[in-house]
Amino acid sequence: MQRKVILLSLAVILCLSASGNAKTNVDIVWDMQNTFNELFAEFNAELSSNFALELGVSTEGHMESGAGQTFAVSKLGLSYQNSWLKVFAGALPPQFNRAAGIEVHEVLLPDSSPSVPILGYTLEFGPVTYTKLQGDISRKVGFRRLGVHYLRWEPLPYLALGFGEAVVFSQPFPGDIYYYTVPILPYYLAKYLPGINTSIDNTIFYGDGRLTLPRLALYGALLINEFPMGPTETNPKLYAITLGLTSGKLIGGWDLSLEFSRVSDQAYSNARPENLFTYDDESLGHRLGDDLTACDIWLSGYLPKLDAEAKFGVYYQKLGNTDVAPWIGAQDPVPPEKTYGIKLGLVKPFEKLQLSFDLELGYQTNEDHVLDQAGYHSRAVIKGSWRLP
Repeated sequence: MQRKVILLSLAVILCLSASGNAKTNVDIVWDMQNTFNELFAEFNAELSSNFALELGVSTEGHMESGAGQTFAVSKLGLSYQNSWLKVFAGALPPQFNRAAGIEVHEVLLPDSSPSVPILGYTLEFGPVTYTKLQGDISRKVGFRRLGVHYLRWEPLPYLALGFGEAVVFSQPFPGDIYYYTVPILPYYLAKYLPGINTSIDNTIFYGDGRLTLPRLALYGALLINEFPMGPTETNPKLYAITLGLTSGKLIGGWDLSLEFSRVSDQAYSNARPENLFTYDDESLGHRLGDDLTACDIWLSGYLPKLDAEAKFGVYYQKLGNTDVAPWIGAQDPVPPEKTYGIKLGLVKPFEKLQLSFDLELGYQTNEDHVLDQAGYHSRAVIKGSWRLP
C-alpha cells in the first residue's frame, strides 16, 4: 500500500511538470551511514503564481538486514503566498527563515527535523519577517502540541538578527487558540494566567544572528530552557549554543570556516515525558539529541578545471547520553563516544542539474559508549537537484 502511494505521488508531480503548468524543483538524496541507508525524493511544485505543493517520499533500512526497506510519504503540504503573506499546512518539517545561516550544528528544528501535521503563516514587511506555526506531535500520547514563533530582523544589509520561542504543550488550556495564532504573543505568558496548570508545558527561548564583514562573517545561535540558571539556582544548566565564522579567500584563495557547538545534557528535556522536545522519539532540537560537543573546521573553494565547488576539513564530536529523556529516571552517565574525522565535499553544477557528494570518515573511541572500545564512522551523501521544466 505504501509503495502504491509513493508511486501515485510521483506520477502526480511528473504530470504537473510535463504539463508546463508548474515549475518543479526535484531533490533526490541518498544518505549512507555505516550500514544504514536512507533515500529521499522531495518535490517543490509551483501550481500557480500563488500556490505551491511540497511532496517528499522516502525509504530506509540496513544493508545487511533481512527485514527489508520501509517506505513512507515523508512530506506533503500546500502553501499560498503573495507579496507579504504566506500560509502553509500539511505534514511538513517545522521550519522558518533564520538569521544565522548555520552550516552544520543547528540547535533547534534543523532541516532534518521530521515532518509533523502543521499549520502556520509567515508575514513579511521589508526587513522584518515573522513566522508562527502550530504542530501536532501527539503520535504516542493523547495530547501534545508544538508551538513556534520567530522574528527575523535585518536592520542593516550586513546584519541579521532573530528572536524566537518554541513550546510543547501537553494539555489544552483556556485561550490557547490565541497563543497559537496571534502574532508576537509570547507562549510563556500563559504560565501567569489564572486557572492554567504551569506543569503542562516546556518552553525554550532561541536567538541567532549573523554579521557579514568584507572578508569575514560571524554567526551564532543560543537556545535556553525556561528554567533559571543563575549562580544561586540549583536547576541544571539547560542550554545549547553554536558559534561560527567564515573568512573569505584566506588560504590560497580558499575560504576558511569554523563552527563550534555545545548542547548541555537534558537541554530539550523536562520532568514529564509528554513535555519533551521530541516527535516519535526523534529530537526536535539538535539532530543528534542533547549532551554533545562538536567542532568542525573546513576549507572551501572553486576548482576551475572541474567547474565545481569543493571543500575538505576535519571534525571532532563528543556524545554523551544524547537521548532526550525525562529528568526523573534519566539514564546514568555513560562513557562519552568521541569521533575524530575528516570531511570531503564536491558540488558540480550543470544547466538544469546540480550534483553533490559529501563524505565523512572518522575514528571512534568508546564506540557505542563501551569503555575503550574502538570503531569507525562513515557517512556518504549523494544529492541530485533538478529544475523542471
